[in-house]
Amino acid sequence: MGHSEDILNPVYQLVKRVCGWTLIFLYFPPWIWLTLSRVDQSSISCSIEEFYIAGLQSANFSNFNQSIIYFKLYLGNNEDNMAVYYENLNLTFSYYASTGIVPVGNYTIPGFHQGIKKNTDRNAYVVTTPGYSWQEISKKVSSPSGVVFRVDLGSAVKFREFFSKAKSKTRKIMAWADVEVDRISCKKTSKKGIKLKHMIKHHVNGWVTFVFIFMIVAELNGGVACILSLRRQRFFFQYYSRARESGCCRAGSLVESLVS
Repeated sequence: MGHSEDILNPVYQLVKRVCGWTLIFLYFPPWIWLTLSRVDQSSISCSIEEFYIAGLQSANFSNFNQSIIYFKLYLGNNEDNMAVYYENLNLTFSYYASTGIVPVGNYTIPGFHQGIKKNTDRNAYVVTTPGYSWQEISKKVSSPSGVVFRVDLGSAVKFREFFSKAKSKTRKIMAWADVEVDRISCKKTSKKGIKLKHMIKHHVNGWVTFVFIFMIVAELNGGVACILSLRRQRFFFQYYSRARESGCCRAGSLVESLVS
């Protein structure tokens, strides 16, 4: 039997389709699970693009001892086939004093959805805690070059796979960055965006990937062996039928013993 006859044989085509769809239904869900499990927070780019602090103006001088921080936060999704669902993004602004890190303000960005390979900017401002004006902060920092602020980002995300629309488990985001501010211009000294560093990452154990690939290879080998066995039995059966029709009883008996 040649390959051309196998193509035209409806039984062979049926077996081929059944084996193919069986492999798809067996391994497509685990493959999606593995893909969603391997994705982590490092695929999200976070950076401070702009940072500026100024005194807070008011008509009755009630906010004389406070300042206002203007900032632009960049968020980029670097995944090729994953969308991102953000929960509320909680930002904490602090500065480095001689006594340690001193928080001066908080801001919350509402959660949102981000598409595949998309990026977004969030421009906002936060008013510092009373008693922490820019003048007071500058006095408490002894460094002559500038004042170093710390920006902490806390949130949680879910990734959604493009084809199956399945979502991953919730991944916590904890990231931070140091932003140096010039004493005169009151702007960040770096002309480039300052990337936030992720403190938590999530990875699937390498053994899980190895076992999954091993199962696929084993199943494929089993499927190929099954198809070859069916083709061999078809060959013996057809040879046996032709031998019986031609009256070659000895050859037919031989083939019958091989098939049985």
